[in-house]
Amino acid sequence: MLNCIIIDDEQFSVDSILKYIELLPKLNVIAIYNNPLHALENVSNDDKIDLIFMDIDMPFLSGIDLAKALRSKTQKLIFTTSHSKYAFDAYEVEGDAYLLKPFTFGKFSTTIARLFPIEPKTKITEASSDDDYFMVKNKEEDLRIVKVCYKEVIAFESFHNYVKIHLASNKILTAYLTIKDILELLGSRNEFKQFHRAFIISTDCINYIEGNTIRMDNNLSFTVGESYRDNFTSYLSNKLLKTARKR
Repeated sequence: MLNCIIIDDEQFSVDSILKYIELLPKLNVIAIYNNPLHALENVSNDDKIDLIFMDIDMPFLSGIDLAKALRSKTQKLIFTTSHSKYAFDAYEVEGDAYLLKPFTFGKFSTTIARLFPIEPKTKITEASSDDDYFMVKNKEEDLRIVKVCYKEVIAFESFHNYVKIHLASNKILTAYLTIKDILELLGSRNEFKQFHRAFIISTDCINYIEGNTIRMDNNLSFTVGESYRDNFTSYLSNKLLKTARKR
């Protein structure tokens, strides 16, 4: 687990970072500062900080000046800013990365992966991995943070400003996310496919296919979208068992 601190005077920027952090279980937020002076006063070497996310353009004290005081108290420092003009200054104070707002979850996650690469496992007993699950705030449980194993997911469904996560237990989680966020989360996981603009499904949980209609194990069904027909046909041609017998 990596302990991290967020220093940003704009709450919507803090919320954006928190939203991404929730999708990376190895990150643990131990403090948030909207005032850089409070961060200067309170961040201590005793906090065992692995990572600081720091805005640059802040009142009273800039992120560049604050970094001069705090850089030695953290293993890694990521600047998050709306201005590209500070890139050289960030380098001068030994910033490890520079995320230009608004940045995507893909950019965020690859930056974390670069700064904190996963060490290869040496023991067979270490079978579980952070990659086996993700965590979301469930709207239906007063934003309780819920751990979700990928193998439990039947489908992700876009629903207004949320995404419904259909689980094998028939439970449905509702998270303040977009389908784009889900695609970035899933990355190269081959078991998940998108055959409709509103659905990303686990192909392991397909019950049957009838024409262009896909029905899942939980009886969720949808028709393959027009713009996804080629991907669907390619998937089906690779998976459909055919006889080699001559007609």
